[in-house]
Amino acid sequence: MTLTMGKAPWRSRGFVGRSIWVVVAVVLVQLGASVAFYSAIDRQTLREDHARRIGELLVVGERVAKLGEADFDKVMTSHYMEAKVAILPPEGSPVTRSRMAEANAIADYVRQWEPSLAARSLRLWSESRPEGGRDLVGVMGLEDGRWLTFRSRNFPRPWPIALRAVATTLVFSLACVALGAYALRQLGEPLRRLTEASRQVGAAPPSPIVIEGPNDIVELGRAFNDMQRRIAGLIEDQARAMEALSHDLRTPLARLTLAADYIEPDDIKTLVADNVGELDAMLRSLSDWLRAQHSSSTAEVVDLPSLIQGVTARWPEAARYEGGKALEITTHRGPLEQALIRLVDNAVRFGGQARVRLVAGGPEGPLIEVLDQGPGLTADAMARIYEPFFRGDAARARDTGGFGLGIPTAERLINRFGGKLAIGNRDGGGVVARIWPPAAATEG
Repeated sequence: MTLTMGKAPWRSRGFVGRSIWVVVAVVLVQLGASVAFYSAIDRQTLREDHARRIGELLVVGERVAKLGEADFDKVMTSHYMEAKVAILPPEGSPVTRSRMAEANAIADYVRQWEPSLAARSLRLWSESRPEGGRDLVGVMGLEDGRWLTFRSRNFPRPWPIALRAVATTLVFSLACVALGAYALRQLGEPLRRLTEASRQVGAAPPSPIVIEGPNDIVELGRAFNDMQRRIAGLIEDQARAMEALSHDLRTPLARLTLAADYIEPDDIKTLVADNVGELDAMLRSLSDWLRAQHSSSTAEVVDLPSLIQGVTARWPEAARYEGGKALEITTHRGPLEQALIRLVDNAVRFGGQARVRLVAGGPEGPLIEVLDQGPGLTADAMARIYEPFFRGDAARARDTGGFGLGIPTAERLINRFGGKLAIGNRDGGGVVARIWPPAAATEG
């Protein structure tokens, strides 16, 4: 099987997820800075706009005030500015320091716009409106001793420049976040696939990764493929060396078997023959366990009930099948059959009896359960159940046989070709081994 890096559904996790949050944080900081910047610009523009209008009003108002016959209030009052001439100046209402600073800033701008007003007595302040909002109120002394008062309604006005700028920045920021998330998604996908492939190293046939993406990812993929080949080579060399050793040991064992026929008395002869037989069985079991690490298989159509019944027929009195009569799937017959033989043998050997149950139509596909009638295993023994040469009961008599390699061998055979094996205690006593048959897509 070949894993292709770069085009499978993405999950936000780890490095990619944190990177997206960094992008979002940067965008939020940039958005906040933009809001503050454009707010300051809008405030400055608002002050200059009020200063210009007030300066024009004061210049024109002073000239109109000299025309005694003119109706000053009607001439100078508009929809946004109210003006009149008074004998005494109005008293300003108390204001906060910040509002007073803002009013003084506008007064300075007025003098800059109209230098002719620099020598005049000019005072500005703001007053709250009963219905909400604020008005900018001011008074300026005229040459004839009277006072020109004015009121700019709804000060400050809504800040349209900042609103438009912030809206534009927000749209741009969202676009940046979307583009950044897409880019990180494309970058993170090869890493996720590399992680998935690394979990299978040593447990499944080598799966070279197709190199795609940035140069760093390409180099990482090449290094991973090289590492995977080296590990697979080491595992295979180790397994083959042990197989060769176990094979060579059978020759002297065969000689011992022949020599045992000439040993007297009979009890010593039986003792030697039994030990030689046990050593031979141990070597065969070890060879099967090692061979399972690098075995190969081709997927084929298999009738599961027929295969299971063929396995249980080896123990006609102690094993029975429970399930339907026909269920065909495409799987790896050899590894599945060998794994079932070892699991049923383990159930019969240590549980007295074995029931093999086939459950069709499960959420993960067909399920095969091997149940025994034994007392079950302790939590410590269950945690070590897949360890080679581990026997669930350390005090178990040797007459039960076995070398602690049946379950580890079955696990290797099932996992190597994409299946799954799970062993646990069941309610009411006993152990259950659940097998999800190897998938056809992962050929050896």
